[in-house]
Amino acid sequence: MEYGDDPSGGDRTALDRVLAAARAVQIREMRGDSKALLVERDPVAVQALREALRVTAEPGSSCMCFGDVSLVFLDTSGRELTGVTLHHGHSVRWDDAARWGGWRDDAILVDSALSLEWLAVRGITWPLREFRESQRRADAALRARRRWIADIPESIASFTAMFLETTDRGVPLLEPELAEVRDRLLSAYPDAIDRIARLLTWYASGTGSPSGYPTHEAVPAQFLDQEHPADFARAVETAAAVALLGTVRYLVSWPGRQRLTPLLAHLTPGAQRKLLDHAPTVETRAWLERRLTGLR
Repeated sequence: MEYGDDPSGGDRTALDRVLAAARAVQIREMRGDSKALLVERDPVAVQALREALRVTAEPGSSCMCFGDVSLVFLDTSGRELTGVTLHHGHSVRWDDAARWGGWRDDAILVDSALSLEWLAVRGITWPLREFRESQRRADAALRARRRWIADIPESIASFTAMFLETTDRGVPLLEPELAEVRDRLLSAYPDAIDRIARLLTWYASGTGSPSGYPTHEAVPAQFLDQEHPADFARAVETAAAVALLGTVRYLVSWPGRQRLTPLLAHLTPGAQRKLLDHAPTVETRAWLERRLTGLR
């Protein structure tokens, strides 16, 4: 779910004012469900939920899903006052906001977890569980990105923003960008063996799947693709352990598979054994063994 930067209009305090008249809330799995998961009538609890639904002035865009849960608020007579849906713990959608002068898009919650914790206390635990898992994945991705950035060869570290933009746009480095960075690499590391070793070490820092990682993790492969197989083999021959892990990762990636035969054909038996010893999984080792056997 992504949020835009343009104001979406409406009064961010409108929902809170409307909920001042709420005396009960029905929790439904989806908007329009005929059966409520639970009904909360305690005024203190309803007030706590009202406070948990306070939104920021930052506008959002509409999430593509139906929402985690639907909250239907009732007035003193038991009639529906208004309803909202929670989305991933981050935002709230108010379908009849126009009636009350509210916002058009999904609004971002002041406290992402507060409403989900309110639900969890009442036995509706899956939204909070999924939110925490999403946070865990996001934190892990951030740590991985920082490690990847730290391993960028020093001479091209100034291009970091350009590299990361490839993930934002979903497209690898374009030819003009590739040529600019490649020129810097050749100037800083004219020795092909040294240059390839640095690129392989950088490539080893990737954490995503070789066939579906964040786009920026493929950037080192774009430069490795331009290196001669004989130089690649000599770099592998003297590579340290981390670079060997990067070598295996490159060979099993889509770019590496496109030129796998010439790359493997230039490896000495000793280099081949080193690669097999650094395969991260049994499946990867078996895959490499089959390809190496096919060369004989």
